[in-house]
Amino acid sequence: MNNSTKLQPSNPSGKMEFAELVAWCTVFTIVDIAIVFGNSLTIAVFYINKRLLRTRANYFLINLAVADMLVGTIALPMYVYLLASAWKFGHQEYKTSLYRIYLVVDIFVGCASVFTLTIIALERLFCVSWPHVHRKMTLNVYYMQLGLLWLLSAMVAALRLMYAYKLLTINFFMYVLISTFAVSLSVICIAYTIIWSEMKFRLKKKGKQKYEKRRSSNEQEKRLAIILSTVTVVFVFTWLPFHVVNTIAFFCQGCRNFAPQFAFVLKVFHFGNSFVNPIVYSFLVPEFKRTVKKLLRRR
Repeated sequence: MNNSTKLQPSNPSGKMEFAELVAWCTVFTIVDIAIVFGNSLTIAVFYINKRLLRTRANYFLINLAVADMLVGTIALPMYVYLLASAWKFGHQEYKTSLYRIYLVVDIFVGCASVFTLTIIALERLFCVSWPHVHRKMTLNVYYMQLGLLWLLSAMVAALRLMYAYKLLTINFFMYVLISTFAVSLSVICIAYTIIWSEMKFRLKKKGKQKYEKRRSSNEQEKRLAIILSTVTVVFVFTWLPFHVVNTIAFFCQGCRNFAPQFAFVLKVFHFGNSFVNPIVYSFLVPEFKRTVKKLLRRR
């Protein structure tokens, strides 16, 4: 997520060398190519291998790949263009309509990722705690959840656009943004803590014979829990530094003069999350890995 603090793709001092500009643009371009390639492959795998869709939680993983693709095809290219334009034309680039559009898009896809991971955590918690009710959930319920998270993402992004046109204050927008991330992160952490505790309790409670009968099902659920929790942990470590620094910059005006290089590193982590997820799937999902190999051989 972005905001109007000093964490912008700009160079406050105006003294960045051309070679440094080229280096940073190259880094962001490499990240962008990795995002587009990795998530295109992810979407293609889910499209080709229909068996992966038998696990309904994978619909959320597809949604996450779509959000990441929007980062690689829209948000990150705009960021690189604005970075180069700011070096050439100065801070005036951050008063243009393009910059406002970039901020709205960046917040929109960022919220989509956050809300997707939050719903994934809640869905897994529901699956573990109330399995009989969870099995009766129809695909329409999943579709409704997906529609709701995109609607909420659009609403948060719309608030940023309203601030750009002075329809509300920056304080209101930032409190909404900070609260959104804090609540989502808290829900995710609490949900996975309960899930792991519940699974460990069940394994201890079951007798050996009963456990052997359901071993395959338990292994599948355990693998899925590891995948989803890994995706979440990676998300936290790549997004949290950027969000924390933005929050500090908002509440502490004297802390806003960050070095451009520091802001760029945070953005590399921020954008980098969008190409990490396909790597996680490749290592942790055997069916996904096999489909990728078949797809690459075919190409």
